[in-house]
Amino acid sequence: MILNSADPDAPGFEQAERILADLGAAPPRRWVERYTSDGMWAERRRLQRDIADRGDWILNADVDEHHAYPGSIGSVIAHCETKGYNAVQGVLIDRLSETGALNPVLETPPLSVQFPLQAEMHLSLMGRGKYHGVDGTTKLMLHSARVLPSRGGHNPSPEGEAPRYLVGGRLATFPGVMRPEFRFAFPFRVDHYKWTATRETTFKRRIETPGVSAAGKEVGGQLTRYLAEHGQIRLQDVAVHKGHRASSSWKFLAFRMRLAARMRAKFAQRSTRPANA
Repeated sequence: MILNSADPDAPGFEQAERILADLGAAPPRRWVERYTSDGMWAERRRLQRDIADRGDWILNADVDEHHAYPGSIGSVIAHCETKGYNAVQGVLIDRLSETGALNPVLETPPLSVQFPLQAEMHLSLMGRGKYHGVDGTTKLMLHSARVLPSRGGHNPSPEGEAPRYLVGGRLATFPGVMRPEFRFAFPFRVDHYKWTATRETTFKRRIETPGVSAAGKEVGGQLTRYLAEHGQIRLQDVAVHKGHRASSSWKFLAFRMRLAARMRAKFAQRSTRPANA
């Protein structure tokens, strides 16, 4: 785990280290620098290079992200290793309070109870912008040690090994990912617990930070204006999970998506081939 503050003497460092030690976690790395997304993900890649052995697999999660897999992580890794895949992506699912209010996080009950609604927000509220789009709603969840995450952790970085995706291609390239019913039924998902009482403040701080990414400034600016106007997430503005059926077999779904990816690739080749070829 990486702990970040621009202040080397920040008391939060020792407090977080005590909590992690009590939980039996490995000692975290302190990263003393003003936060930017580019800087954080560069530090994240450095940490992975330093500690990961070639045969390791990486579960790639921010502190507010809780992963859900259709089976044990070991069974997913075993399938990927047998078939030669090294990258598993999932969809980000926004967890909201029952009313959409930006509530503070309490020690109890579990986060899933405090924020019970499953929603899709970014595409519903903002669609695609100049610097953001569908890629920002997906996550590189699980990958081999030589695959490195790009900024945001949404996709693999070109600095690492070339990805061999479980579903045959980058998840954001599949048309179904735009549809909430697809996202809510997709078996690999990341529950994102970011819509809390601190959200508006962190958005404002991020967009005012020197070196903020263009995507961070665009998304943060739009959502800051939305929250300033409404003070919460209005449920009528977003897609909320209403009991969509989960995919029955993740291996069969991945197989079908690989076939679709191959068909798209062949069609793209034909479309770009000269007429007299």
